[in-house]
Amino acid sequence: MATPLDDGSWEIRGHRVTFPVRIHDAAAACATYVVRADRARAQLAGSGLEPVSVAGRTLLFLALIDYRVNDLGIYSEVATALPAWHHGKIGLHILQLPVTEEFTLEAGRALWGLPKWLGQADLSISGRRGTCRLDEGAEHVLTAAISALPLRIPFTIPGAVTALAPRDGAVLASPVTASVSGVRIGLGATVDLGARHPMAAQLRELGLPRRPLLTTVIDHVAFDMAPAEVR
Repeated sequence: MATPLDDGSWEIRGHRVTFPVRIHDAAAACATYVVRADRARAQLAGSGLEPVSVAGRTLLFLALIDYRVNDLGIYSEVATALPAWHHGKIGLHILQLPVTEEFTLEAGRALWGLPKWLGQADLSISGRRGTCRLDEGAEHVLTAAISALPLRIPFTIPGAVTALAPRDGAVLASPVTASVSGVRIGLGATVDLGARHPMAAQLRELGLPRRPLLTTVIDHVAFDMAPAEVR
């Protein structure tokens, strides 16, 4: 059980978690797709969020992440997300966030309202390729392979984003500051979706499988995640 403490930290399963929560080292592979904005809007219905769109299209991100050193333990994660407007500002709305460990599941839900659920992921990111088979129990969710070109961008790239999570009629906004290095860019991705799982059905409704607009494979990701603000 996650319990808030008087000093702003949290106690989760006997461990104290303080802010900012720090991810010291992770690897990631991401495929970016162009999808219809009306289909994305249907996924955001009732959330108070509106997809960021141009000419009736928006972006969908499918990310594979291997967390190696961080405050929430060692685990794997698969994420799907859409850029969204909220109160005139752009953030990233996480649609699905299956993880492989219960501690980070509990922390993600309690601290930031993230839609984490427990899955089994055979996930690997090495060199210019990331692969994953994701299941929930006996149900196959997806199998993905994401690749990039061999050359890496030869410098560290800083970045910032706000994670948006609807909860109890409001939206939790969680600022994230990051740096990435060893970034490779490409166009290669394949995704095979399971037959019946809700996450697979949601991706089909958004138009997958299809060719990506862009892929990235990243050797090193580090980021800090601040407390959520209710907006």
